[in-house]
Formats: sequence, C-alpha cells, structure tokens
Amino acid sequence: MKGIGICFGAALIAVSSSAIASTEDCSTTSGDVVLSARTPEVDLFDAPTGKKVMTMEQGKFPACTPISGRAPNFMLQVNVNGGKYWVPPYMVKYRFSGKLPAVCRNLAMGSNDQKAGATRGLGEGCPKKGAN
Repeated sequence: MKGIGICFGAALIAVSSSAIASTEDCSTTSGDVVLSARTPEVDLFDAPTGKKVMTMEQGKFPACTPISGRAPNFMLQVNVNGGKYWVPPYMVKYRFSGKLPAVCRNLAMGSNDQKAGATRGLGEGCPKKGAN
C-alpha cells in the first residue's frame, strides 16, 4: 500500500510540474513576450527614462504579456491593466522572437570587425566606418 502512495505522489508531482511549465512558456502567445515577474515586486515606468508610476507584486503581474516596444536602454513596453508602461528587463522573465537588433558600439581599436572571444557577434549588422 505504501508503494502505491509513493507512485501516486510521484505522478501528481509530474502532472503539476508539467502544468506549471506549460503555462510559463506562453506557447499560445506569439512574438516578444514577458513570461512572468522575476523579482518580488515589478516597477512600472511612464517612459523608458521616465519616472516610476506604480509597483506591482509578483503575484499580480500578468503572465504572458506581449511586449509592444523596446527602448535603447533595454526597457520593455507592456500593456498592464489597460495602460502602457515600461518595465526594466531585470525585473521580468521575457522571450524575444526573431532576430535581435544589432549591438553597435566602438570595439577595441575603433573597429566593428573583430569577433573574437567574449565579443563574438558584437558589431554584426552595424554600419562599417568609412563605408559610403
């Protein structure tokens, strides 16, 4: 009888974990999406470099929220409770679809051509210096 209880418990845990995984992956939402809150509280801003207008608890932040915009400072625009807000990316778990924008900045020695070590991919898709 003890063995049946252990098997039932293991099956229940497996079903629960797969249900949690299926809701957290947001497979029904296409495009860029905020999966869930990462921190205990999420700050919402009125603009990418604006002021904080609201703080939401982790449990109240909506899961699978589409991202409607991205700022150069990496802030993410989301629609929460009918309002458009900007969220710092470190406060949420998110998923980008498609190709990410190029990261353009001057690399060592003023070149965007070097792709070695930790900088591999940095500068790809950026305008080349001296190109007409």
